[in-house]
Amino acid sequence: MKERAARLASILIHPAVVMVVAAAIAAGASGSDGVWSALGAALAAAVVVMLYSGLQARSGRWAHIDASQPHERSQLNRFASWALLGLAAGLAVMGTDRGIVVVIGLSGVIVLVGHLWRGRLKSSLHVAFAMFATCIVWPHPVAVIALLLASAVVGWSRLALRRHDVSELVVGAATGLVCGVVFQWVMSAPT
Repeated sequence: MKERAARLASILIHPAVVMVVAAAIAAGASGSDGVWSALGAALAAAVVVMLYSGLQARSGRWAHIDASQPHERSQLNRFASWALLGLAAGLAVMGTDRGIVVVIGLSGVIVLVGHLWRGRLKSSLHVAFAMFATCIVWPHPVAVIALLLASAVVGWSRLALRRHDVSELVVGAATGLVCGVVFQWVMSAPT
């Protein structure tokens, strides 16, 4: 029962899910016309990374779409970081809303940091993105509280599934928090 609950939490609080939720809340709360652009960018980024993972698993290069093996995770993080950073650069060139560009770019940074830490530990990207999403929706109290709780639950799930240890959760949370603070700082700066 515990493992089933942990798997469900890990799926429901997956980085792709929390980032789409954060994009919808932040764009909708800002009252901008960019809600659909924000959702589209978040979904596009998630689909590209999931398609890559699915193709790797389907071709037999990976044991599972989850990229649990060190070499699989390294390949996924390398691909995802460059895909996200490239998408952010492309969106910036197209004149896309600054907030969308910054979120996609910082998402690439989160994955790249996870990749760079790989020799020391396996940073929890689930926790990193849950914390980042929490910062994106700031200062909306209900959303912040819900995403903080989601961060704690996904952290528990990653421990229960033995995907990470506590230090890996802490590094993931710190990475997401730092990127979230950078996001808030960039968005509060005059254009």
